[in-house]
Amino acid sequence: MKNTKTNFLISVIFIFGLFFQSLSYADKKEISLFKEDFSKNLTRGGSKIGDIEVDENLIDLDKDSMPIGALEILNKTKNKSPKTRGLISTNIYKSFSDSVVLVVNTKLKAHGSGSIINKKLGAVITNWHVIQGANNVGVVIKFQGQEPSKSDVYPATVIGYDATKDLALLKINGVLPDRVNEIPLGNSLPEVGSDVHAIGHPNNFSWTYSKGYVSQVRENFKWRYKDTKHTANIIQTQTPISTGNSGGPLLNNDGKLIGVNSFKSKGENLNFAVTSLEVLKFINNLSSTSLKKEPEKIKPKVSKKVAKKIDTNNDGKPDTFYIDKNGDGKIDLVLKDSDHNGKPDMIGKDTNGDGKPDIIAIDKGENGTIDIWYVDSNFDGKPDASGIDTNGDGKPDKFKKIG
Repeated sequence: MKNTKTNFLISVIFIFGLFFQSLSYADKKEISLFKEDFSKNLTRGGSKIGDIEVDENLIDLDKDSMPIGALEILNKTKNKSPKTRGLISTNIYKSFSDSVVLVVNTKLKAHGSGSIINKKLGAVITNWHVIQGANNVGVVIKFQGQEPSKSDVYPATVIGYDATKDLALLKINGVLPDRVNEIPLGNSLPEVGSDVHAIGHPNNFSWTYSKGYVSQVRENFKWRYKDTKHTANIIQTQTPISTGNSGGPLLNNDGKLIGVNSFKSKGENLNFAVTSLEVLKFINNLSSTSLKKEPEKIKPKVSKKVAKKIDTNNDGKPDTFYIDKNGDGKIDLVLKDSDHNGKPDMIGKDTNGDGKPDIIAIDKGENGTIDIWYVDSNFDGKPDASGIDTNGDGKPDKFKKIG
């Protein structure tokens, strides 16, 4: 846990370019896989994956562990003054805009919003889908200048979540500025037609205010994301929200958080927030039940196929395998057995569908655990960073930027 708490800080240091190094001869040899063109190795038919023993840790290679672009999203934010209407609107924004944080999830390369509900403890309520897959995230307190600085960025630990209700609780590691207020949780449901207010970070427009009204309160409402199912009591609202508002507060005229803005539906002004009563129940249950409740997943129907296999040294045994992992007719992975002993030790993965690998991983021990990573983050065919696993947990913990 101590190691993971520093992930975001490592990301910040990394982005500021403190680890600029050049490639060694060994590095250059290993990254030669970036020159592969998958499209030239796609053939009809193919063979079964059983032709070689493959560890799932190698097949499920991704960029999540590499700290690339931790603050890229902050550079895109536009700190523009929002337009508000009326004295209540102005007071709501002035009182609580500093209490709405920008949550940066480097694993998803995405951001959302969160509400500080306990200043002393640094407690932030947000959506599960905002922090999905992360043990630690970065939070940004509303910056007073034109651009965010290091002092505006805080590491935060994911204390617990209930993914079925799309809720998560974070703890900010650091002392918050005096100007920050905590947002009180409402303990009753709003009336249909009552005014509500939202503050969040839609589409990179940070600390944006919007106002609307409650359209309906719905019990045991069911919805889906890409591959998960969710159920909660929700508030249907006309209040405009967009991507980036997720996890932010839905406030009543008294400045109480009555909902956590979570999702929208196709149609005109169909926006939804998980109620504050669900939030209170979730927080109370954290002490007596599991801290992390996973969602019900929608299992996609996919099949792994070897699109082509090659025997590069003519010993009668294939040593290079091009794999169409999701069965869409495009090669996603290449596995190479460089020493021809029947165990793949080099992996290349195409994450953006351009037919060329942008992640290369090396399993030096040939034990199904990756030791070295190389990442081409801008898809130009050249590595931008590398990572090494020094403690044997299968995740990079020592990084260098290649430039």
